[in-house]
Amino acid sequence: MDGLFERGRELDELDVHFARATAGDGRLVVVEGPAGIGKSRLLTEIRRRAEGSMRVLSARGSGLEGEFAFGVVRQLLEAQLTKPERREALLAGAAASAAAVFGEPDSGADGGGATFASLHGLYWLVLNLAEDAPLLLAVDDLHWCDRPSLLFLAYLARRLESQPILLLMGLRDAEPGTDPALLGEITHDPAAISVRPRPLSGAGVAEFIEERLGMAPDGEFLAACHESTGGNPLLLSQLVTALRSEGVRPDAGHVGRVKAIGPQAVSRTVLLRLARLPAEARAVAQAVAVLGDGAGIPTVAKLAGVAEGRLAAATRGLAHADILRPELPLSFVHPLVRDAIYHELSPGERELQHARAAALLRDSGAPAEQVAAQLLHTSPRGERWAAELLREAGRDAMHAGAVDSAVAYLRRALDDTPADTDRGRLLLELGAAEVFTSGRAAAKHLALAYEELAEPASRAAAAGLLGRALLFLGSGEEAASIARRAAAELPDESDDLRMGLEAFEFMTINFRAGDPRHLSRLREYRHLPGGGPGSRMLAAMAAWEAVCTDGNAAECAALALAALAGDHLRAADPALIVFAAIVTLVVTDRPEVVEVWQPVIADTHRRGSLLSAASIHIWHGFSNLRRGDLAAAEESLRTAESEFGLWGHADSSVAICRTFLAETLHERGRSDVSGLLVRLGTIDPGENTTGWWLGTRVVLLTAAGRAGEAVATADELAAHCAAIPDPARLWWRSLKAEALDRLDRRAEAIELTRQELEVTREFGAPWSLGRTLRVLGTLERDEDRLREAVSVLEGSTARLEYAKALAALGATLRRARKPTEAREPLRRALEVASACGAERLAEHVRSELHACGARPRRDALSGVQSLTPGERRVVDLAAAGRTNRDIAQELYVTPGTVEVHLSNAYRKLGIRSRSELERVLAAIP
Repeated sequence: MDGLFERGRELDELDVHFARATAGDGRLVVVEGPAGIGKSRLLTEIRRRAEGSMRVLSARGSGLEGEFAFGVVRQLLEAQLTKPERREALLAGAAASAAAVFGEPDSGADGGGATFASLHGLYWLVLNLAEDAPLLLAVDDLHWCDRPSLLFLAYLARRLESQPILLLMGLRDAEPGTDPALLGEITHDPAAISVRPRPLSGAGVAEFIEERLGMAPDGEFLAACHESTGGNPLLLSQLVTALRSEGVRPDAGHVGRVKAIGPQAVSRTVLLRLARLPAEARAVAQAVAVLGDGAGIPTVAKLAGVAEGRLAAATRGLAHADILRPELPLSFVHPLVRDAIYHELSPGERELQHARAAALLRDSGAPAEQVAAQLLHTSPRGERWAAELLREAGRDAMHAGAVDSAVAYLRRALDDTPADTDRGRLLLELGAAEVFTSGRAAAKHLALAYEELAEPASRAAAAGLLGRALLFLGSGEEAASIARRAAAELPDESDDLRMGLEAFEFMTINFRAGDPRHLSRLREYRHLPGGGPGSRMLAAMAAWEAVCTDGNAAECAALALAALAGDHLRAADPALIVFAAIVTLVVTDRPEVVEVWQPVIADTHRRGSLLSAASIHIWHGFSNLRRGDLAAAEESLRTAESEFGLWGHADSSVAICRTFLAETLHERGRSDVSGLLVRLGTIDPGENTTGWWLGTRVVLLTAAGRAGEAVATADELAAHCAAIPDPARLWWRSLKAEALDRLDRRAEAIELTRQELEVTREFGAPWSLGRTLRVLGTLERDEDRLREAVSVLEGSTARLEYAKALAALGATLRRARKPTEAREPLRRALEVASACGAERLAEHVRSELHACGARPRRDALSGVQSLTPGERRVVDLAAAGRTNRDIAQELYVTPGTVEVHLSNAYRKLGIRSRSELERVLAAIP
């Protein structure tokens, strides 16, 4: 249909969002409705209106190309990268990691599924495009979008704030689509705006019929048309086209003909119109239906058996019959039209046509994934060329970070590979990809790979991946058994491989597999490791075991730093054992942890997987929480939660993420305690989360005034630490003591905290020792202990715990009737707490200052010292002349985050622009 009937309301609404996006206020708009309601027509009209004021890029999902890796993304963006100079500029900086999506061989990820590096690079590619002019990204038939592209659209949708981008998508109701969960992530995003076109009214149907048939319909005929189509514009269009071709007049005498065609107007009338066309036109329509929209003319001609010279006449007839669009590339006027023609072919005919299409594309030199997409619609035939090509397509998809596509291609390659051939390497590749999509399928194929492979290193690799798949499936005992068996079978010269498997077996114990007493064997590895990754894995596990049992902070940190040296550990195991070393540095309060995180985060953005990025964001969030940068902690943890949501697996990791986030929000005073307890849940998630979960639950229960439950939960935590080595050995007693004090059981609380003081003095890390001294000094009302707590924490990285110690000292002095002496530590506590973003603590300190007779300002003292660590990093870079985009790329945040940090910093520094930053920073002594 050429005109837009009764769409003024929808167009007015879309125009508003179009204008807001053009002004720099990013918008996510989803046009939703049943097939044929006019979603595509609305998207086309908005694209037309945007020409001249926005850069317009469009794409369309296809049911035939659901496994085509980043197919929709490439439709959107690939044409922008054809010129070498333009490509180089657009893929510069943080966008470089997107190059793998567009086939550059020297870029790519660490093998993760729809990798974080690819998503992050594509995000910056889009921002680079939007820098020249506001950007409209229009994606129709979102429900058929390939999963890697859906992942990117979900990733982009959450980062549109303050960007001149309109992300406009068309989505069919009641269509499950490629991935219902990911579609839900997009459509249920709080920022998503839904536009739902309504069916045409009776008046609209009458206007349409009169325009098409040249005369106004009478009442009975109009009622029959309205009832038959439900006011659906496409059904009405097809019905009227059929009536017009038969010369039917819109009067009561032809109501029966309307009812005969009925609501199945699309398939019936399309096939009827197609049957009236020459045989060559029918063959061309079928060829386009098999090849998919956008197929090249030479390939369509060969598949249809039509000379290229005669193809123009065939396509012209199909356009006149309202089957194909009149412009290139070749495409159907609507997916329902394509479906009618495609499904008119018998299953056997469809398979033969797809097989012919695959052969034609192969012979014409088409990319492997285009040929593979056709092969997926055929039955396996055991053809070597097909297996090799599918395997190549799988490797290309993994390189681009499109693991779902890779799995589909590699599974089919396996089906096309005879059982009597060497399939071990293929099984290993398939299992390695499936680790990111289906743990059970991965375990099955990796077990087969382990049995079929002969080379020791390959068998060890299969065993390592198989063990991890089983571990995250909850089969820790089986995972440990696989690791033991593989280690025992390795030849003597494979010592480092054996060490890596042994380190993994030790890790399974932290997931409640095996006897925790066996962890004591790690003591023999409490020495500086050798050069290989396996040796470093054992050193990382030994450092963590020492933290959790009887080690001291200095020795544990030295061992962890040695394990991390040279980046061998992170490269070998980026999502599991590496965190044993990094979190050791966090718990021991080592300043080097900041420098350790920087290359880890940078490398993840360049070539990391979505899983490794989510894991890194969890532990980076915990690191920021311990350091007292609560805003950064919240941002990291929310990012991790979102990434795990996109990835769709790892329940235990999500539980840890939510545990740390609950503690962060509690410290920030951003949520009520009852709501945080509900979010945390009442059932121990198990595996490696228990100690963290129980500790946070004690804190929240105590804050909620449920001290009895808090004591009982602390006892559970104590029992857990007795059964399994856990870092909570350093703080569970003081957690329980604070709850006991609420029950007026102070003597018990003091005795328990004194026991903890012996443990934390021996360990020697500022956070744990300072915390114990603070709690004990508060219970005993001992100023000296509190002054020691302040002294221990003053030069450490634990800024929030330092603020708490200052606040406790000030409050104790105030209760001892020393208000003047109390004011200084309280004022300093307010400064540090405000800089940490700890509003709950800051509010408490303000009340203490009031009680001392002081009149504190609502905010902390202004100046550089009041900046959070995140704000200070942004300010330093801005003062050095970096643009907001430069800063965002360097710190791996969004430009919107940079703007927020700068706005907060200007307020605290009492300035209005970045030109004043250099002067303010230069004044620091």
